[in-house]
Amino acid sequence: MIQKNINASVIFHAIKLSETWKKNGEAITRQYGITVQQWFILLLLASDPNIIYLQDKPQEKPLLAKELAEALNVTRANITNLLNVLMRKKLIVQVTDAEDRRRKRLTLSPAGSRLVQRIEGVRNEFNDRLLSRFSKTEKEGFIIFVKACLQSMTK
Repeated sequence: MIQKNINASVIFHAIKLSETWKKNGEAITRQYGITVQQWFILLLLASDPNIIYLQDKPQEKPLLAKELAEALNVTRANITNLLNVLMRKKLIVQVTDAEDRRRKRLTLSPAGSRLVQRIEGVRNEFNDRLLSRFSKTEKEGFIIFVKACLQSMTK
């Protein structure tokens, strides 16, 4: 028989929290004709300073597809499909790397920048409402806890 275990409970709570946030994100992004993964790509290309990947790996140049795949933890094939959709929607564009012309970097198009700005207001309003009952200290403690978990998982 499986026994109650605080460690397992923490994991299941984190999974439920993540799933619920994703579902809420989908409710927001659906209104703008994109998916949560597509939105995350747009945020990466907009250099959102809140994204862990960009905090860990600051970028001086626009991102490559392989870097986006790493940030989203998806395969190259998956990221290629996502990028193709965003390019068809004219939200991102490829630019040739100045130092290696074989490499294609990705940037937001003007339409992509406008979309990020429109969604940003909705995102901030939602996040403010969602997290208003927690103190800054509680939020910072949560970030420390998550960082420690991620660090122990990558060792």
